[in-house]
Amino acid sequence: MISETRILPIIVLSLTITGSVPAQAADAPYGTAKFAPYSDSDSLKELKVVWDFNFVDPKALGIGLGNLNSLLRTTTEIGPRGNDAIKVVVVSHGPEIVVFDKQNYAKYKDLVDRAASFANRGVRFEVCGSAAAAIGLTPEDFHGFITVVPNGPYALAYWQSKGYTLNAVGATMPTRLRSDLNKDDIRKK
Repeated sequence: MISETRILPIIVLSLTITGSVPAQAADAPYGTAKFAPYSDSDSLKELKVVWDFNFVDPKALGIGLGNLNSLLRTTTEIGPRGNDAIKVVVVSHGPEIVVFDKQNYAKYKDLVDRAASFANRGVRFEVCGSAAAAIGLTPEDFHGFITVVPNGPYALAYWQSKGYTLNAVGATMPTRLRSDLNKDDIRKK
Protein backbone atom coordinates (compact mmCIF):
# COMPACT_ATOMS: atom_id res chain seq x y z
CA MET A 1 0.00 0.00 0.00
CA ILE A 2 1.22 3.51 -0.90
CA SER A 3 1.21 6.08 1.86
CA GLU A 4 -0.56 9.43 1.56
CA THR A 5 2.76 11.27 1.83
CA ARG A 6 3.94 9.55 -1.37
CA ILE A 7 0.67 10.05 -3.33
CA LEU A 8 0.31 13.79 -2.74
CA PRO A 9 3.62 14.75 -4.45
CA ILE A 10 2.72 12.52 -7.43
CA ILE A 11 -0.67 14.22 -7.81
CA VAL A 12 0.87 17.67 -7.57
CA LEU A 13 3.53 16.73 -10.12
CA SER A 14 0.97 15.33 -12.57
CA LEU A 15 -1.26 18.40 -12.25
CA THR A 16 1.74 20.64 -12.87
CA ILE A 17 2.78 18.71 -15.98
CA THR A 18 -0.74 18.73 -17.45
CA GLY A 19 -1.17 22.42 -16.72
CA SER A 20 -4.16 21.96 -14.47
CA VAL A 21 -2.68 23.89 -11.59
CA PRO A 22 -3.88 27.50 -11.75
CA ALA A 23 -1.21 30.18 -12.18
CA GLN A 24 -0.09 31.75 -8.98
CA ALA A 25 -1.10 35.38 -8.53
CA ALA A 26 2.58 36.32 -8.31
CA ASP A 27 3.17 34.85 -11.80
CA ALA A 28 0.31 36.73 -13.46
CA PRO A 29 -0.73 39.63 -11.24
CA TYR A 30 -2.32 41.47 -14.18
CA GLY A 31 -4.45 38.65 -15.54
CA THR A 32 -4.48 37.49 -19.16
CA ALA A 33 -4.62 39.53 -22.37
CA LYS A 34 -7.60 39.33 -24.68
CA PHE A 35 -8.03 39.88 -28.41
CA ALA A 36 -10.38 42.75 -29.19
CA PRO A 37 -10.67 44.28 -32.65
CA TYR A 38 -11.97 47.84 -32.70
CA SER A 39 -15.75 47.61 -32.61
CA ASP A 40 -16.24 50.66 -34.81
CA SER A 41 -13.81 49.70 -37.61
CA ASP A 42 -16.64 49.28 -40.11
CA SER A 43 -17.94 52.76 -39.34
CA LEU A 44 -14.69 54.37 -40.52
CA LYS A 45 -14.83 55.71 -44.06
CA GLU A 46 -11.14 55.21 -44.79
CA LEU A 47 -7.69 54.92 -43.33
CA LYS A 48 -4.99 57.20 -44.76
CA VAL A 49 -1.39 56.32 -43.92
CA VAL A 50 1.96 57.72 -45.00
CA TRP A 51 4.73 55.24 -44.30
CA ASP A 52 8.26 56.40 -43.46
CA PHE A 53 10.86 54.04 -44.99
CA ASN A 54 14.42 54.75 -43.93
CA PHE A 55 16.40 51.54 -43.44
CA VAL A 56 20.09 51.15 -42.66
CA ASP A 57 20.04 47.82 -44.53
CA PRO A 58 18.29 47.93 -47.93
CA LYS A 59 17.20 44.31 -47.50
CA ALA A 60 15.20 45.37 -44.43
CA LEU A 61 12.74 46.80 -46.94
CA GLY A 62 11.28 43.28 -46.90
CA ILE A 63 10.25 43.73 -43.26
CA GLY A 64 8.59 47.04 -44.10
CA LEU A 65 6.72 45.42 -46.98
CA GLY A 66 5.65 42.62 -44.64
CA ASN A 67 4.23 45.19 -42.23
CA LEU A 68 2.49 46.92 -45.12
CA ASN A 69 0.94 43.62 -46.20
CA SER A 70 -0.27 43.05 -42.66
CA LEU A 71 -1.93 46.49 -42.60
CA LEU A 72 -3.68 45.87 -45.92
CA ARG A 73 -4.81 42.37 -44.92
CA THR A 74 -6.14 43.54 -41.54
CA THR A 75 -8.04 46.38 -43.21
CA THR A 76 -9.65 43.85 -45.55
CA GLU A 77 -10.57 41.61 -42.62
CA ILE A 78 -11.90 44.11 -40.06
CA GLY A 79 -12.54 47.32 -41.96
CA PRO A 80 -13.14 49.84 -43.04
CA ARG A 81 -14.56 48.28 -46.20
CA GLY A 82 -15.10 49.64 -49.67
CA ASN A 83 -13.12 50.61 -52.73
CA ASP A 84 -11.23 53.40 -50.99
CA ALA A 85 -11.02 51.79 -47.54
CA ILE A 86 -7.31 52.47 -47.24
CA LYS A 87 -4.90 54.85 -48.92
CA VAL A 88 -1.20 54.30 -48.40
CA VAL A 89 1.82 56.32 -49.48
CA VAL A 90 5.31 54.94 -48.85
CA VAL A 91 8.03 57.58 -48.67
CA SER A 92 11.50 56.10 -49.08
CA HIS A 93 14.39 58.39 -48.20
CA GLY A 94 17.18 56.25 -46.80
CA PRO A 95 19.81 53.76 -47.95
CA GLU A 96 17.05 51.43 -49.20
CA ILE A 97 16.34 53.63 -52.22
CA VAL A 98 19.02 51.62 -54.09
CA VAL A 99 16.50 48.76 -54.18
CA PHE A 100 14.34 50.78 -56.59
CA ASP A 101 17.22 51.58 -58.98
CA LYS A 102 16.60 49.63 -62.21
CA GLN A 103 20.33 48.85 -62.34
CA ASN A 104 19.96 46.78 -59.13
CA TYR A 105 16.86 44.84 -60.21
CA ALA A 106 18.58 41.44 -60.41
CA LYS A 107 19.92 41.81 -56.87
CA TYR A 108 16.64 43.02 -55.34
CA LYS A 109 14.14 41.39 -57.72
CA ASP A 110 11.97 39.85 -54.98
CA LEU A 111 11.67 43.14 -53.08
CA VAL A 112 10.98 45.18 -56.23
CA ASP A 113 8.36 42.69 -57.43
CA ARG A 114 6.63 42.76 -54.02
CA ALA A 115 6.61 46.57 -53.98
CA ALA A 116 5.28 46.65 -57.56
CA SER A 117 2.46 44.29 -56.57
CA PHE A 118 1.47 46.72 -53.80
CA ALA A 119 1.62 49.59 -56.29
CA ASN A 120 -0.78 47.62 -58.50
CA ARG A 121 -3.13 47.52 -55.50
CA GLY A 122 -3.06 51.30 -55.14
CA VAL A 123 -0.11 51.92 -52.80
CA ARG A 124 1.87 54.97 -53.91
CA PHE A 125 5.68 54.71 -53.67
CA GLU A 126 7.70 57.92 -53.46
CA VAL A 127 11.49 58.31 -53.36
CA CYS A 128 13.30 61.35 -52.02
CA GLY A 129 14.84 63.26 -54.91
CA SER A 130 17.51 64.81 -52.69
CA ALA A 131 18.69 61.41 -51.48
CA ALA A 132 18.57 60.00 -55.01
CA ALA A 133 20.68 62.87 -56.38
CA ALA A 134 23.20 62.46 -53.55
CA ILE A 135 23.98 58.94 -54.75
CA GLY A 136 23.86 59.74 -58.45
CA LEU A 137 20.31 58.70 -59.33
CA THR A 138 17.82 60.53 -61.54
CA PRO A 139 14.10 59.82 -61.93
CA GLU A 140 14.89 57.82 -65.10
CA ASP A 141 16.92 55.35 -62.99
CA PHE A 142 13.87 54.16 -61.04
CA HIS A 143 11.18 51.63 -61.87
CA GLY A 144 7.97 52.99 -63.35
CA PHE A 145 5.85 52.59 -60.22
CA ILE A 146 8.10 55.01 -58.32
CA THR A 147 7.43 58.75 -58.11
CA VAL A 148 10.47 60.86 -57.31
CA VAL A 149 9.56 63.80 -55.07
CA PRO A 150 11.75 66.79 -54.15
CA ASN A 151 12.46 65.72 -50.56
CA GLY A 152 11.47 62.83 -48.27
CA PRO A 153 10.91 64.74 -45.02
CA TYR A 154 8.90 67.32 -46.95
CA ALA A 155 6.80 64.51 -48.47
CA LEU A 156 6.07 63.11 -45.00
CA ALA A 157 4.93 66.56 -43.82
CA TYR A 158 2.92 67.09 -47.02
CA TRP A 159 0.94 63.86 -46.65
CA GLN A 160 0.33 64.49 -42.96
CA SER A 161 -1.10 67.91 -43.82
CA LYS A 162 -3.50 66.06 -46.17
CA GLY A 163 -4.83 64.01 -43.24
CA TYR A 164 -2.57 60.96 -43.55
CA THR A 165 -1.28 59.52 -40.29
CA LEU A 166 2.44 58.88 -40.02
CA ASN A 167 3.50 55.28 -39.64
CA ALA A 168 7.18 55.16 -38.75
CA VAL A 169 7.30 51.41 -38.12
CA GLY A 170 9.75 51.06 -41.00
CA ALA A 171 12.02 53.92 -40.11
CA THR A 172 15.30 53.68 -38.30
CA MET A 173 17.15 56.58 -36.79
CA PRO A 174 18.44 59.11 -39.32
CA THR A 175 20.88 57.25 -41.49
CA ARG A 176 23.69 58.04 -43.87
CA LEU A 177 22.83 57.24 -47.48
CA ARG A 178 26.06 55.29 -47.98
CA SER A 179 26.97 52.34 -45.80
CA ASP A 180 28.74 49.02 -46.02
CA LEU A 181 25.31 47.50 -46.68
CA ASN A 182 24.58 49.45 -49.87
CA LYS A 183 27.95 50.78 -51.09
CA ASP A 184 28.09 48.34 -54.02
CA ASP A 185 24.64 49.47 -55.23
CA ILE A 186 25.37 53.20 -55.44
CA ARG A 187 26.11 54.75 -58.84
CA LYS A 188 27.93 57.86 -57.60
CA LYS A 189 30.97 56.70 -55.66
